Amino acid sequence: MQHQDRGDTDGDRANPWAVLRKEEKFACPHFSVRSDTVAHGSGLPRTYNSVRMKSFGVIIVPIDDEGCTTLIGQYRYVLDRFTWEVPGGGCAPDREPSEAAKNELSEETGYRADHWLRLFDASLSPGSTDGCAQCFVAWGLHSGAPHPEPEERLVQRRVPFAEALSMALSGEISNFPSVTLLLGIQIKLVRGELPADLVLLLQQHPR
Repeated sequence: MQHQDRGDTDGDRANPWAVLRKEEKFACPHFSVRSDTVAHGSGLPRTYNSVRMKSFGVIIVPIDDEGCTTLIGQYRYVLDRFTWEVPGGGCAPDREPSEAAKNELSEETGYRADHWLRLFDASLSPGSTDGCAQCFVAWGLHSGAPHPEPEERLVQRRVPFAEALSMALSGEISNFPSVTLLLGIQIKLVRGELPADLVLLLQQHPR
């Protein structure tokens, strides 16, 4: 059966927002907070508050020669709890994302990788922020010494890729970009959309 979109026309995808005024309420090196006056369609003007990021994220799932990945644990100040995540960090808009991803992987795990694949980009919370993350998988790893930022107290945890998937599904990994990337890799694996040498690594520890 042929799939048909319902109610999806060019008009539905047009921008319905009219910006009447932009007002920056706060700014720091990492983001700004705006309180704009907007109107949606024929609606009345209202205030729309949003956070506008000054960088975007890069996250990486490294896969080693035994089909394992390395997770990063740290205590997150805003969440006030310890979390497990895949390696990652920020990237300035004028910087090459792949280079930023390589640097973040080296800083947090010590790994260098021969092979890189950018799977997709993910919007984080589009109702309130324009933050996004570019998502990579890396393999052909070479070990080295991690060198995190001074304020980063990081713990490494090496697990089979299948176990990382289970952690994402159980909620043990709750960081949304990490969950999205782990599940995205698995879906592309099932669909046969990954390079053959990466597939062989991922299939060493079947679920």
